[in-house]
Amino acid sequence: MTKTVENYIAGLSGTPAEVAKRLHAALIAAGGLTDIVKWGHPIYEAGGAVCLLKGAKDHVTFGFWRGAEMLDLDPRLEKGGGKGDMAYIRLRATYDVDDAHVARLVAKGIELNRLKGDPMK
Repeated sequence: MTKTVENYIAGLSGTPAEVAKRLHAALIAAGGLTDIVKWGHPIYEAGGAVCLLKGAKDHVTFGFWRGAEMLDLDPRLEKGGGKGDMAYIRLRATYDVDDAHVARLVAKGIELNRLKGDPMK
């Protein structure tokens, strides 16, 4: 059986489940993205990978492949370890998800993919 984003979110529990539902809705509302489950968690793509969500025990990780180039858009973005361009936000409550802000971050990620190509290649 192919795992869907909805199935992934349904498999979470507690606050991370509620945060993931809220974030997924905001990502879909932002427009321009397709969603798949890859590497065991939801990935959102447009011209290549843009962002991901990944449930943890007490938060949801909201990550961007080109997040290191977006640090000025959100002070909560933390650069990932290593040489990669990933950066993450740890969302701990549904009120941490702001639709307009998610849309701005997604638009920037899509724009960077359009300008620079698929970050996975």
